[in-house]
Amino acid sequence: MQEITELRSMEEQYLVLNDVPAEEAFEEEMLLYNAVPGLLTMESGRLNGKKYHRYRIEGMKNLERVMQGRQISGEEFESLFSRIFAVIRGAREYLLREDGFMVSPETIYIKEKTQEVYLCYFPEYHCPLIEQMRALSTWLLSFLDAEDEKAVYNGYAFHVLCHGDGCTFQSISRILEEQPAIAEVSAWSDEAEEEPKPKRKRFAALRRVILFLGSMAFLVSVGALLFFVMR
Repeated sequence: MQEITELRSMEEQYLVLNDVPAEEAFEEEMLLYNAVPGLLTMESGRLNGKKYHRYRIEGMKNLERVMQGRQISGEEFESLFSRIFAVIRGAREYLLREDGFMVSPETIYIKEKTQEVYLCYFPEYHCPLIEQMRALSTWLLSFLDAEDEKAVYNGYAFHVLCHGDGCTFQSISRILEEQPAIAEVSAWSDEAEEEPKPKRKRFAALRRVILFLGSMAFLVSVGALLFFVMR
């Protein structure tokens, strides 16, 4: 497990990865001489003979700190993952490997003023992105707003997809490309109420259909990004 720390003072704020492997990675040169959209700016150095990377995080908080004492809504869930995959997609132009991203609550940063998402790229890292997504989706389950149906639908649907047997980004994309059968929605029902009025039942069913289709639209868009990244 890579040692991750934060260095914060009045003028400097960094995410620091210590004891970086001494191997040479061409991605390091790419990051040092290019400002990749959505990636934390990286600097490298040596201390006591050991290599480190540090990333500027002024005006940002990591996802772990952002979620302290609060829950995530359906809209926030969609925005978070849409932005994460948009960054990964854009990084392909710089020949960056998908398993070089560190996608965790400690290394996903959000700019406080604009809510932009920034990711940490570790050139010497070798961890399959799907494994990181599984861990992230599991971690987020405890932060879903239980009163927000969209948050629950999106959170658990994405979690189930990530944890499927033999799951890969390609398989997720293929699943998401399949159109869901609307008939499946009829299996959902409201909790029993004493003699609910027909109009209210129809409205509740319609609302569930809208939420279901909205969640599927989000997941299909994520699947399309995943397919683009991995092909």
